[in-house]
Amino acid sequence: MIRISQLPLIQNPGQFYATEHILLVDVLLVGDAPRQMREYIKNTHGGFIYDKKTYIPITLTGTPESLLANSGKPIVFKFDRGFENHYHFDGNLNALLWHKKLYNISSIIDQPSVQFEREEDFIIERYLKGYREYIEPETEEKLLSIPKQSPAIGLKTMGGLRPVRKD
Repeated sequence: MIRISQLPLIQNPGQFYATEHILLVDVLLVGDAPRQMREYIKNTHGGFIYDKKTYIPITLTGTPESLLANSGKPIVFKFDRGFENHYHFDGNLNALLWHKKLYNISSIIDQPSVQFEREEDFIIERYLKGYREYIEPETEEKLLSIPKQSPAIGLKTMGGLRPVRKD
């Protein structure tokens, strides 16, 4: 059994792109399901209750390229009895790094079966209790940076110049 809390955390884009295999850890809210289904998910799929809502920890493995290639596409989690829920990754790598959701699992990927320990306290503490919305940092404009909107050239005539004649 592998403890997520003991895996090496990916902390910057350089580490992300240098990693062979990654693990994305997040929580999925299953609160819109009927009560009987929430109890069933909690008991059979490792879900837990936090702040009167039912969550299930999700783990996605793959390469950095596959994660970025699938950004914007919903990942469907199908449970028994016809219930399904969707997880969306919008492609914002900086938000994943800021929320500490990416881990390096290159050293354990060769094992025949990878199973993770239930670490409800760790998951609640990291992903639910202290959750804050990611705000994209504003960058200062530098003198040598290219303006976002380039000035239009050729829209009005220049004064003092004559058109060139063709002979």
